[in-house]
Amino acid sequence: MESRDLQKKTNKSELNSSNDSRNSLYDHDSLKPSSSSQRITNSEIDVNYVINSMVDIEGHSGATVVFVGSVRNFGKNGKVKGMYYESYAKMAENNMKNIEKLAMEKYGIKKIKIVHRIGELSLGNNSVIIALSTPHSKDAFTACRFILARIKQEVPIWKKEILSKGDEKWVDGKSIKTN
Repeated sequence: MESRDLQKKTNKSELNSSNDSRNSLYDHDSLKPSSSSQRITNSEIDVNYVINSMVDIEGHSGATVVFVGSVRNFGKNGKVKGMYYESYAKMAENNMKNIEKLAMEKYGIKKIKIVHRIGELSLGNNSVIIALSTPHSKDAFTACRFILARIKQEVPIWKKEILSKGDEKWVDGKSIKTN
């Protein structure tokens, strides 16, 4: 088999495995960053599933924080009717994995899941979820804000506002200050 054909076959199997069932998207019983390679998805984010994955029956965590970002009806360029997210998926996956590891070390995170949706999203659709558990609430809130800021700064995800007047405009993400 030629290397080109092998690459096509590998790419096809990666696509199929990245769209597998929920079990491939979320490493349910992990006390470490998700071992799943899918932090970027074209599919709707199952918020309840992510929240349920934070359950800690061993009692390592006293706090769970969940942030869900969704498409709103206004933006930098006026009234918005939707949003389009694009990503360099492999690099985004690696960057998000590194952010998870850094945050775990810095804030004592016991469980973490981060998923960002790409593609065309309608008003109210969820675009990103960050769920994490820590022993203390202060660390959980601080860690979530830290992670969101790092995603906006470091992860190659671009967004385009689909405006109600028919225009489409690529926009820069808004930076978040983290003490």
